[in-house]
Formats: sequence, C-alpha cells, structure tokens
Amino acid sequence: MFKKMLFPALLLLPLQVLAQNANTPPSITVSGQAEIMVIPDEVVFMLEVDNVDRDLEIARKATDADVKKVFALARKYQIPPQNVQTYYISVDERYAEKVDNKPREFRGYGVSQTIAVLLSDIARFESLFSELLTLGITEVRNVDFRVSALRKYIDQARTRALKSAREKAIAMAGVLGQKIGKPYNITEVGMDVSSAYSSGSNQSTANNSSLAISDNVRDNETSVAPGMMSVTARVKVTFALY
Repeated sequence: MFKKMLFPALLLLPLQVLAQNANTPPSITVSGQAEIMVIPDEVVFMLEVDNVDRDLEIARKATDADVKKVFALARKYQIPPQNVQTYYISVDERYAEKVDNKPREFRGYGVSQTIAVLLSDIARFESLFSELLTLGITEVRNVDFRVSALRKYIDQARTRALKSAREKAIAMAGVLGQKIGKPYNITEVGMDVSSAYSSGSNQSTANNSSLAISDNVRDNETSVAPGMMSVTARVKVTFALY
C-alpha cells in the first residue's frame, strides 16, 4: 500500500519542474557602464589655526582672533555664511620632545580650530588662497575641488549606462539570432565620483565617456589646475528574449 502511494508522487515531480521552466521566459542579463568627465567649478579649503601658550586663555584668544580674520576674509570675498563652517575644535597639552632621561618640558596649551570654506567662484581661488596664507593659518589641511551640479552629471552617467546595457544586449542577442524585449529587472550596481587622475579611476570606460564642462568655468590666467572629475555609473539589466 505504501509503494502505491509513493509512485504517483514521484511521477509528478518532473511535470512540476517542466511547468516551472515553462513559466520562466528566456532572458539575457547584461551590464552597462558610462563615464562623464567634468571640470570642477567650486573648491573647499580645509584650514587649521593653532596657537600654543602656557596660559590657556591666551592661547584660546589668539586662536579666536585668527579665526575671526578668516571669517572677515570670507565676507570680503562675498562667501555666504553657510559656506563657512567650524569643523573641529581641539584643546590639548603640548610638551617638548624628550631629551635623555629628563622629564618632557611642558610647552603650554594648544588650542586649534579647523574651518571649512567653500568658494563657489573657482576663478578667485588663487587670490583667496594667497590672502589666507597671510592670516596666520597654521596648516592648509586639504583643498578639495568639487562640482556644484553633481546630481545632473550623475543622472547623465546613469542614462548613458542604461543605453550602453541596451546596446550590448541587442548586439549579443543578434549574434544568436534573437531580439530583446522589455527589461524586467534593473539594478544600479554603483556610482563613483573621483578625480579623473586618481589611481582608482577606471580607464576602460573611455568608449562610453563624454566631456561636460560647467558653464561657470572659463579660461583664466592662473597657476591653479582644478583638473577633471570622473562621474561613473554602473548598471545591470535583464531583458526578455524572443
């Protein structure tokens, strides 16, 4: 009796597998990638002011005075208040280097402050930078060139990546005598924004790249070289085949 019940169940398994395969349409999955090169049109200065004195209050006031000079310079260049930000404040004890077995000499209290300044008119970079160096800036920690209309270029790169995926699918299907239908699965694999000259930039996208220049950037006589930014989009698309 047990064997008679088991046999029909096993007999149905191949039929179920065939039914599942029949419901799965033929498809092709491809990747698409595109890169857009953009000239930066704004720059962020990361500045540090630092003062040391045995009297903590003197060190603090000296740092505050230097920071106010930076704020005043930003106003001179008509930089909006929201584009100037106190990024980091630090107070610590400073000691001289250890000599032989003698105790380290206490130099004083160090009061430092890091300020981020966003300059949206990159043509004024050199002038602003030169004046910043006269204000007692202890260190220029970073100079970061950026693109203000980044979202626009991200959308353009994504659109080009999708077109690239479709063209690839058409070519691959055509070799096999088939055509592609509507996409039924679209995945954004990744989006990268980096300097075009960094080691991480992908040079294999040259055939899909285009040059996009911001309207705010013009040729000018300056020693500043903002270079180019690379905006790269990657997608994966599954198309139906027929």
